[in-house]
Amino acid sequence: MKIKKHNLWNLNYREAVELQKRLSAKVVRDDRFANVKKIAGVDVRYIKESNKFLCGVIIFSYPSLEVLEEKYVYGRPDYPYIPGLLSFREGPVVEKCFKKLKEAPDLAFFDGHGYAHPRRFGLASHMGVLLNLTSIGCAKSILCGNYNGLSLGKKKGSYSYIEDNDKIIGAAVRTRDNTKPVFVSVGNKICLDSVIKFTLAVSEYRIPEPTRIAHNRLKSVEVS
Repeated sequence: MKIKKHNLWNLNYREAVELQKRLSAKVVRDDRFANVKKIAGVDVRYIKESNKFLCGVIIFSYPSLEVLEEKYVYGRPDYPYIPGLLSFREGPVVEKCFKKLKEAPDLAFFDGHGYAHPRRFGLASHMGVLLNLTSIGCAKSILCGNYNGLSLGKKKGSYSYIEDNDKIIGAAVRTRDNTKPVFVSVGNKICLDSVIKFTLAVSEYRIPEPTRIAHNRLKSVEVS
C-alpha cells in the first residue's frame, strides 16, 4: 500500500493539538465508499518488557470475515502517553504496518476513537485522513461527551447517541445481549449510521470481530 511521505509525527504538544484542530476539518462524515469487500482490523500491543509496540493489521473478506492478509510490525514508542494524543504515540507503527499491505482495505476498524474526541480527531480519524481510508473508531470506554444509559436497551442492536456540547459525536452500541456497550464514531469517509450498521454486522462478542481477532493474534505473536 503506497503512502505519501510526510513529517507529521515529531511534534510537541502545542503543535500536535494545533494539527488535530486543523486536520479535523478534513474528516469526511458521509459515505464515500462503494461496495465493501475487504475490512481491516487494526490493533497495537505495548510490550512493556522491551518498550516496544507491535501493530497488527488483518484484512478480512466481507461479509464472510475470512482472513485474507495479515501484517505485523514492531516500533518504538517515541511519543509520551498523553490523553487525547494517542495517534502521535501509536500512529507511526500503524502507518508502517499499512505500508506492508498489498492494497488498502475498503473499510478499517481501529481500536480507538475517531470523531468522538475532544478535538474531533482521534486515532481512527487521524489514520483515516492520513491514509485516505474509510475508517471507524471503536473504543471500550468513552473519551468525551455523554450518552443516555437509561435509553440504551439490553439487546444487541440497541444504541444511544453520544453528545458533546449539544452535538452528536458518536454512539454507545450494544453489540451483544446484556453486555457493556462499545463506543463508536466516524473515523473518515463514512456516516455515523453506517458506522453503527457495520459495527453490528461484524460483532459476535462485545468487540467487533476485526479488532477482536487482531487483538488476540497480537497476544500470540512471538515477541522479538
